Amino acid sequence: MTPVAAIAQSGLAAATLKLSASASNTANARDTSAVGASGYQPLGVVDSALPDGGVTVQAVNLKPASLLAYDPTSPLSNPQGYVQAPEIDPISEISSQMAASQAFAYSLKVLRAAKQEQQTLVDLKT
Repeated sequence: MTPVAAIAQSGLAAATLKLSASASNTANARDTSAVGASGYQPLGVVDSALPDGGVTVQAVNLKPASLLAYDPTSPLSNPQGYVQAPEIDPISEISSQMAASQAFAYSLKVLRAAKQEQQTLVDLKT
């Protein structure tokens, strides 16, 4: 595998993890739990550059992870009517999903270009 292809593959993996974390946050944005209980923990992705190019990524739990929401009709609410809800901003999640989608598309274009370049070199040798 060429260095360019390895960098592109790391970009694909990073974009996939970012999209997966954001999709999980979006799907669980309305989950609630009793105050003090451990409910859904919103996910974030930390990426760092590799010395030879490309990135490495890791999913992490975001802090603060939850906030109190007033919902006296919930069976999980405390006597004051509060439940614990994950602190998730839907606009931020949509932006993250769009950015991850674009990053995936660009990494895929680089991977295709690297494959085409390698094929051209093979054709020249034969």
